[in-house]
Amino acid sequence: MTVNYQLTPSSTTSSPDTSRFSLPCEFDQLASAYPEFHHELEGLNKRRKKHNNDRSPKKYSLSSQVNHSFNAALTRALLHSHFGLYMPSLPEGRLCPPVPNRCNYVAWLKQLLLRNSTDLHRFCNAGNNLQYKGIDIGTGVSAIYPLLLTSSLFAKSNEFGSNDTLSTKWKFIATDIDPIAIESASKNVQANHLQDEICVALVKESPSSSTSNVARGPLLAAMDAAKKESMFKQGGADISHNNELDNVECYPRFDFVMTNPPFYASVEEVATPRAGDKRSRTDISVNEGVYASADVTSEGGEVGFISALITDSSFFQNHVTWYTSLIAKRSSLDTIYHKLQSVEGIWGNRGQIRTVEFQHNNIYDENSERKKNDHNVRVRWGIAWTFERTVGRVSSCRVRGGPQSFVVSIAVSDDVIDANDEVSSRLLTYFSEVRDLSLKCIDQCRERNTDGMPSGGTKMRCITVIEERFSTSDGTPALQHKQDNTNLPQEGHFVIDAFISTKNTQQNSSNNVDVEVSLEVFAHTAFGTSLVNKICGQLPGEIGRTNRRWRRLLKRQEADMC
Repeated sequence: MTVNYQLTPSSTTSSPDTSRFSLPCEFDQLASAYPEFHHELEGLNKRRKKHNNDRSPKKYSLSSQVNHSFNAALTRALLHSHFGLYMPSLPEGRLCPPVPNRCNYVAWLKQLLLRNSTDLHRFCNAGNNLQYKGIDIGTGVSAIYPLLLTSSLFAKSNEFGSNDTLSTKWKFIATDIDPIAIESASKNVQANHLQDEICVALVKESPSSSTSNVARGPLLAAMDAAKKESMFKQGGADISHNNELDNVECYPRFDFVMTNPPFYASVEEVATPRAGDKRSRTDISVNEGVYASADVTSEGGEVGFISALITDSSFFQNHVTWYTSLIAKRSSLDTIYHKLQSVEGIWGNRGQIRTVEFQHNNIYDENSERKKNDHNVRVRWGIAWTFERTVGRVSSCRVRGGPQSFVVSIAVSDDVIDANDEVSSRLLTYFSEVRDLSLKCIDQCRERNTDGMPSGGTKMRCITVIEERFSTSDGTPALQHKQDNTNLPQEGHFVIDAFISTKNTQQNSSNNVDVEVSLEVFAHTAFGTSLVNKICGQLPGEIGRTNRRWRRLLKRQEADMC
């Protein structure tokens, strides 16, 4: 059986990327291989048959017949058949993790880290700067995230480099405030003999009060636990007894934080039946499902939990490369994204915030009447942020709206011998005359980019444009606008690459040569977006000399010649 994963970049800078994951399975095949699932599948089929024979007009969905025992058996079968993982402990009354959803998050996280070398300034041309360490906050009874992180889906894929030695083997700390969750998670880790790679730690519930202006949120609790563990010591140094909360250097460094936050703000929300079919909500404990802020003026639920994580991240900043979270509601994603815009060190730099829509298909057995007709897709969202400075051509800042390419027809004559030179000259002239903006143009040869990465193809002639004030050799531009900030990419608010290529090498009957101008535009802030919209929107008419200004000018020239 094949795991299918695809990450599709967003079509705009304001909408999330799409992460698609499917874990195909056949219930009959799983039942033949796993006796526990065989038993639960028989029970499910009996319940479905009973209700199908019921004369009641009420319709019963497949999900309404599924119980905790079936979910647990399916989860165990999927984890073992695809990843060789064991999960003996999944106590009833606690959250049973849906495997495709959790895999989707892990697969996306992997892609996020793999792009460090192309997206983050500190990682470029500096070799491998990974710490090979990660944090799972709220691991639950399953510890499914750290278990998946040790599998071929993530750590053992060789894409991070060699994992053959102890120095490059991934290490994870999984925390929870629930002793029952810690006991169960530890059993699952031990069943897979991963005690040397996964540390399961009980932490205290984080109060909303602050010490030394540092909010004691869920990340700080995890960091406090990590610094006491030998596997996370920095260079062998003993940092476990350093209690200075205002000294970030007393904590170990990590590549990422991940969390599946509590969705609900109150116990009443958990107890309320689903709005659609009025079914009870998924088996879940209060610790797993509810986050109620001690401050009545603050949000609860996933927004409140992630807000506390943001506060902690402002203290740790570059001590963790990527801070990430799963999100249940699109409205929560929008709220968190808005909060991050004003965080010091991020300041609305779009390359430092990533959003994603997780899509994973429902799983049906081969004989299900719904398999061929039901194209329903389960949707969740995710967000990630970093305090690292990004590069100028970071893929998440690619502007995919507006003109992406246009063709200019050049009349070759004694005055115009090379059509590409003529288009290049027109571009340089236009950029030098843009009002209220001093631009720096570089005429060079570059490779085209594919989602922010060099395509590996032939280099093409390219006019690169940035603001003049960001072209200083020491990389310290003059910050002149209120939208400027010190964590901008070296190129500033935007980068425009205009690639020039001859579309047809043969002159047509009109003695014209067609030249294609392909644009790759990157806007790092809302201010940068407004600038590139102004610049690029005029390019086809100005370079092709087909807009109203040029039509009038050419008409006057023709009149003067007469």
